[in-house]
Amino acid sequence: MVLQQGSTIPIWGLASPGERVFVRYSGRFGMTTADVLGKWRVTLRPLKTSSQPDTLFVSGRNLIEIRDVIVGDVWICAGGGNMEFPLSRTGISLERADHVEDAELRFFVMENKPSAFPEYIGAGHWSVCSSMSAGGFSAVGYFFARDIRSAWKIPIGMVCCAWDGTPTAAWISEKGLSVQPSYSDLLAQYRKGQTQLRAGSQIGSNTGYEQGDFSDSKKIPSVLFNGMIAPLIPYAISGVIWYQGESEQDNGALQYRRLFPRLIVDWRNNWGQGPFPFYFVSLAGFGEDNGSSVEHFRDSEGHAGRGWPWIREGQAGALKLPFTGMTVASDLGTPDETTPPDKLDVGRRLALIARHQFYGEVLLDSGPIFNSMRIVGDKAILDFDKTGKGLTVGVPPSLSENKMPSISPVMKGFSIAGADRRWFPAIAFIDQNKIVLRSDAVPHPDAVRYNWRGLTDGNLYNMEGLPAAPFRTDSDQP
Repeated sequence: MVLQQGSTIPIWGLASPGERVFVRYSGRFGMTTADVLGKWRVTLRPLKTSSQPDTLFVSGRNLIEIRDVIVGDVWICAGGGNMEFPLSRTGISLERADHVEDAELRFFVMENKPSAFPEYIGAGHWSVCSSMSAGGFSAVGYFFARDIRSAWKIPIGMVCCAWDGTPTAAWISEKGLSVQPSYSDLLAQYRKGQTQLRAGSQIGSNTGYEQGDFSDSKKIPSVLFNGMIAPLIPYAISGVIWYQGESEQDNGALQYRRLFPRLIVDWRNNWGQGPFPFYFVSLAGFGEDNGSSVEHFRDSEGHAGRGWPWIREGQAGALKLPFTGMTVASDLGTPDETTPPDKLDVGRRLALIARHQFYGEVLLDSGPIFNSMRIVGDKAILDFDKTGKGLTVGVPPSLSENKMPSISPVMKGFSIAGADRRWFPAIAFIDQNKIVLRSDAVPHPDAVRYNWRGLTDGNLYNMEGLPAAPFRTDSDQP
């Protein structure tokens, strides 16, 4: 296993009520007495980073020895199918990748388990990174950890809690959903689901959940926090990387604006470590190219679309919380896959954020971020932050790796509208590190949107090769 360096180390478990428990590791010692339920917890003094394996001893009426324990940084990688997506499905040959064999990179995979109430002890196991073990681990988590290891040469432990097709509400505690303004509808679903989970029954179609085996219950609010997150608390960690949101499409896209920040605050409150780093991924491109310059939340008949631009907007809104960072993946998607295979660049971009914000490296960790707009005649002029060495027309990493990449000189992805909000593709170009836009169809521009579609084609990057985040200058509802 890997213990978190530089932090007090909680060790906990179950024993007989009243049993005295002793814990010892690397010169640190603690003792306690199990409570009436048999629960116990000991906190060891902080440890320095060490790749020298030692043994953790836990003794009471019996003796437990956990061997090969090292000290470094522990990160949780959590979310839905894009975080669960295993390294073996990325197309990388692990047998030929010498760097996969790394005794100082370790994985813990939490067993997928919904629960009616917060669990005290969870199910999972640690493994050392190798060509045999890495294939089944989160690809995003692996590439993130590999880049941190390469830059800092310290032991890294990655704890994966991810499950495909899971909604945000399932990962938030009941208390988190109860904080004002509370989610009465989600809390009602949780309490109804509690009854069925306790009874061990299947989730029927009349409950609003999918008919099937016990695992469809993964959609019930709070049950994944109970079964997969609560058992990890208060394990000392450096922070969290998160990739999820595809399950929030349709009407859930608007609720996500409030739910996702609520999740971050809820986890931090439950851990009690303060505002630990929480870095997340903005959704990759997905969907049909219907020719529209922007995607509308509802079509002409009032039917809600997938709403991915609004999900991305909800993700970006969480950046208002302290110690957060967002990786843009809109250029890494495919038309027909909600879980695209390019997890290498997602992991790399997340690692850039951690290396800059958490580890203090002087580097650029983001693509261009919209700052302000001004109107001059029939043109809209945009300013950006995070421009690095300058704005440029770029291509996704999958194309830039070719020997002769086809880089279009035409800027794509920008749309412009007047006060009537009729959107048209914009003619855009870079001028002194600003973007200038216009359209013959919009003589009096009022608003601009960029990559405001599920499947994006925008090609604005900085010269460091990082893509611009989707944005809009208007605040129209929804």
